[in-house]
Amino acid sequence: MNITIGGKNIPGEYLTNPEDIQRGMMGRTSLDGCMVFKMSRGHHSFWMKNCLIPLDIVFVLNGRVTQIHRDCPPPDVHRMNPPRYTGIGDHVIEFEGGTCPDVKVGDKVGIYP
Repeated sequence: MNITIGGKNIPGEYLTNPEDIQRGMMGRTSLDGCMVFKMSRGHHSFWMKNCLIPLDIVFVLNGRVTQIHRDCPPPDVHRMNPPRYTGIGDHVIEFEGGTCPDVKVGDKVGIYP
C-alpha cells in the first residue's frame, strides 16, 4: 500500500486487525516507509511500549492531518507509565522519527491500501 502526505509518496503497511494494531512497532528496529492503522472514527491514544526507535505519529481524519507528534522517543524501560500520544482520527500513521518535518495540521493525506 502507499500513502501521499506532504507531497511525498510513501510505501507502508496497512493494519486493520486489533492485535496487529496493538503490536504496532513493538520490538522492531526499523520501518520501511510507514505503518497505517485503520481505526474507528474518534479520539485515540497511542503509547510506545517496547518500541525501539523514535517515531513521528500522525492522526488523520477524513483525509486530513489533525495532530502530529514528532520525534517521539522510545520509552525509558524503567518508567512505569510511558507517555501517551493522543489525537482525533480514523487513521493513525507512524513513521520513523524525523520523516515528517514539513507535514502540517490540515495537510491532505491519501491512503491507498
